[in-house]
Amino acid sequence: MAQNTATKKMLLSGLILAVIFSSFYVLDFKAAQSETQTNSRVSACSSGNPGIDFPDRIYLYVEGDDSISKSLRESLEAELEKAGMEVSVADAVEEKYDSQALLVNVSKDGLYTPVYASSDLNILFFYTYTGEGTKYFEQFKEGNVTVVFENTGSGEGDKLIRGDMELQDSTKGPVSLKAYRKHLAEEAARKIVEQLQQQISISP
Repeated sequence: MAQNTATKKMLLSGLILAVIFSSFYVLDFKAAQSETQTNSRVSACSSGNPGIDFPDRIYLYVEGDDSISKSLRESLEAELEKAGMEVSVADAVEEKYDSQALLVNVSKDGLYTPVYASSDLNILFFYTYTGEGTKYFEQFKEGNVTVVFENTGSGEGDKLIRGDMELQDSTKGPVSLKAYRKHLAEEAARKIVEQLQQQISISP
């Protein structure tokens, strides 16, 4: 009888531990402190005199279907909408969009445990005012590229913005995997939109 009671206690303790451990991978909670640093290199080039109205319609494409790409897509959509944009999420890179577009690629290295996590995100973002020149997004991923504006005869100016961002994060304390991804994505999205607005506000 005593042996059965001890076995039941062990099984119950194991079940409780399994529930607690799995909650870190299923639920969304964060009771931790984070130190996040970003380093960015942003460049822009213009042709003509593009009359950019940032609070307008914009296409958003975030490359990849992994968890961090999905989280970044959601956070960028929210940040752009907060900035007054009407966001259309694109499923693929088009040769030309009918409005301004933001294309993003992200890669992640890091470590996650329920009580400590660290990450290094490398992000490339590319903005085009006219929705053209998306070929440079693919070329920028492979290295530095010289941008050449083509005269389309439309008389409309263009502005292209390229950003390379490294985000380093260290988080200590209880944090679920879902909450940690959300934290990284929100930090990155906020910084990308901030950099974008700064570059757009600069006259060509």
